Amino acid sequence: MKLATRVFLIFSSSYFISYLARGINLPLAPLLSSELGLSPAQLGLLTSLYFFAFAACQLPLGILLDRFGPRRVLACLLLLAAAGAAVSANAHGFGMLMLGRLLLGVGTSACLMAGLKAIVAWFPQDHLPLMNGAIYAIGGLGAVATGTPIAWALGWTSWRVLFVVVAVLILLIVLALFTLVPEKDEQHPKSNLVAQLRDIGGIFRSRLFWRTAPLVMASQGVFLGVQGLWAGPYLRDVSQLSASAAANIVALVGLAMVLGAVGSGWLARRLQQRGISLHITAGSGMFLFMLVQLLIMLGAPLPNWLLWGLYGLCGTAGVLSYAALVREFPSHLAGRVSTGLTLVIFAGAFIVQYGFGVLLNLWPQDGGRYAVAAHRTAWLIALLVQLVAGIWFCRPLRKTTTPVTDPLSAT
Repeated sequence: MKLATRVFLIFSSSYFISYLARGINLPLAPLLSSELGLSPAQLGLLTSLYFFAFAACQLPLGILLDRFGPRRVLACLLLLAAAGAAVSANAHGFGMLMLGRLLLGVGTSACLMAGLKAIVAWFPQDHLPLMNGAIYAIGGLGAVATGTPIAWALGWTSWRVLFVVVAVLILLIVLALFTLVPEKDEQHPKSNLVAQLRDIGGIFRSRLFWRTAPLVMASQGVFLGVQGLWAGPYLRDVSQLSASAAANIVALVGLAMVLGAVGSGWLARRLQQRGISLHITAGSGMFLFMLVQLLIMLGAPLPNWLLWGLYGLCGTAGVLSYAALVREFPSHLAGRVSTGLTLVIFAGAFIVQYGFGVLLNLWPQDGGRYAVAAHRTAWLIALLVQLVAGIWFCRPLRKTTTPVTDPLSAT
């Protein structure tokens, strides 16, 4: 068990750094906008490019993880992430920043999926909800770092130095993967590329998959997109908070995310023992997350720390869907099922992050501040999409004559 714990800590540290790289543009946004003259749409495109690259890698990543294992795939891709951080540190224009961001997205695309795949290999199946929540929680610590800690660091160093630090941390994780993580022998059916692609097609034709994917895409897309960039401007423009107060709230969201991820995994395991499925627990959490967003958007008479703490606490509910879906498919498809779900989640985050920027750009700006109506309109649209996806999620699956043990045939 000590070895399994060590493996978990190393893989989860890569997810921490991926979350840090994903959200680092939030505290850097004012500096990038002023130094390089970026518009809201450009800032949204730059930041969301991470999600685009991340999503584009998921299908081939699933094949690679199932074929070569999480250790080798993650280590190789993280070298690209280190290069992306180095390019970003030396960028003097929008184009170089985009290249660095693209490399960061590709390079960290395996961090969560490799971690989930390693958990499947190293831990008993009944530990999956708890361990999945734990790795998501450690990612949340990376989100915490994008708040007050990064704001503090910017007081004595430049944003370029911060990217250099990120590159060094990534290289240390690569070293740990090569020296401290052993190969795990997994008995998976061997198949050629055509058969593997056919399996992916089966996953994406499965009603089990598409009952869940739209709601998780919308819910996690909003959570990641807002947390990673637009929470800061919202707190500044709508809630009228100072930069330091907004940074504290962003850090609080990350801490609440840690508690939510661990707590939801623990709760889901207990509820399962009482006959309540992971799908029901995950769905209920995502509906609760919608309520929290509505309270924030309507300016409910509650403290900002409480509203945004609930945002972080409830925003992690969708992660339970990974464990729920993996259990519905054969074990050798675990990597491809997880990466398929991640693809739709990060596609959602790309749409949200870029789309919010485009909408904010439609209203006049006042000294670098965006219109309150623009913020609320963007979030209202996002909430309506989540509601429609939630209604779809609640529709019962049609009965088939095919056994549920073969979800690839449930089409």
